[in-house]
Amino acid sequence: MSGAIDTIGVEVKQFLDRIRKGDVPSRNEDYEPLYQFLEKRGYIYESRDSEWAKLFEIRDHVYRLQDTSVAGITFNVCTTYMCNLRCPYCYQGHELHEKSHALTMTEIDKMFKAVDGILAMEKEKGRYQNATHRMMLYGGEPLLPTTRETVREVVRRAVDGYGFRIYAITNGTFLHDYLDFFEQYKEEWDYFQISVDGPKSIHDQRRITAGGQGTFDRIARNIDMALERGFRIALRTNINKDNVDHLEELVSFVEQKGWHEHPLFFWQISPVTDHYGDNLPNHLPEHKLLVALYEKFGDLEEFLEKYSVQLGTDLSMRTSRIRQAITSKDWVMNNPGDSCISIPNTLPIFKECSAREHRFYAFGAEGAIYACPESVGRSELAIGTFFPEFVINPIKHNMWERDITDSEQCGTCSVSLFCGGGCAYSNLMRNGSITKPHCNYSHPTISTYVKLNEGIFLQVQHK
Repeated sequence: MSGAIDTIGVEVKQFLDRIRKGDVPSRNEDYEPLYQFLEKRGYIYESRDSEWAKLFEIRDHVYRLQDTSVAGITFNVCTTYMCNLRCPYCYQGHELHEKSHALTMTEIDKMFKAVDGILAMEKEKGRYQNATHRMMLYGGEPLLPTTRETVREVVRRAVDGYGFRIYAITNGTFLHDYLDFFEQYKEEWDYFQISVDGPKSIHDQRRITAGGQGTFDRIARNIDMALERGFRIALRTNINKDNVDHLEELVSFVEQKGWHEHPLFFWQISPVTDHYGDNLPNHLPEHKLLVALYEKFGDLEEFLEKYSVQLGTDLSMRTSRIRQAITSKDWVMNNPGDSCISIPNTLPIFKECSAREHRFYAFGAEGAIYACPESVGRSELAIGTFFPEFVINPIKHNMWERDITDSEQCGTCSVSLFCGGGCAYSNLMRNGSITKPHCNYSHPTISTYVKLNEGIFLQVQHK
């Protein structure tokens, strides 16, 4: 809770072990200084009640910071559920990608009326009054030839009418068709997130068209074009057992292109997630990805800095406070290309994602509103509609607000303030409730990171 990280000697460890076992030493002159130090640093409390009182005090402070922060609402717009790719690990079922409908002008009108309603609703709560709001183009694949007019209308109204920042999560295959139009909005455009999953031979087995063709060369050309024209690129590499051993080849390609030296380039490396409980056969847990990164690139911090890399949501969240302490770097804000989280990494985490903060509103191509962009298309998880009319179901909406203090498992977990109770959507899909966490290797991830940096901790101790 306090953010304190200390290395200790054997005697202090034995003292803490005694307290943990219920053999509490007397507060005499031998132990009083140690008691005071441990209390000041937030390691021990007089009682469970006093610890929870402090927990709630910190939680309320964090929420006040969030509600008044400059990071506002992200409106996610599925211009269509269609997608021209058939990536084998996609979390959206490919049957969704067969739906050919794109938002019409009438539906866009209704969507922006819903935006007005949502902004008014949040204003009544006193939230995000001076914040900058964003609109994200999403799918399916948002930037298709068939969605050109939809995209133009959404972007024009979002920027010109509302002053929103804007960005897109796209596979990048048709980006070249849009850059001329996007040029006029370049100052308001945050980035394009585009996935490249390895060198050409590997990527073209994973990021394939509906007809089975590879997309590597086309995407690489479009990334070059976007960077040359002054747009920011958030490269994403989705890692599992199939491509982890080809990371070095991809790094060599990035070096060859000179992308890592471009001021508008950054890169996120993240495990392929398994939110549905399908138990993906080639899944690589995040702690094993950590080990692989150290084995392949040695000094992780040097690698991250050289190639403008940040780790994926869970990895970044669970290691960031430790990284800040042991590297003395200013790891204050999260990856700007990661829209799941908006809180500073220096604070305890009570909710993993922005969906839990009511900071996400995702508009599905069928007229439904969702709290989490990953849940779009699953009508049972919709929290309302924008078409034909704007309606929010408060029961379904408020369900997403739960934090670690609402969870019995998280309330007794030693690392819950590093992970915020896990992905709400994953908890729902796997365990049927947001308050029943799918922990996704949170304990092994943190302990692995500490072990991998053991030498740094020992250096601090010896000093």
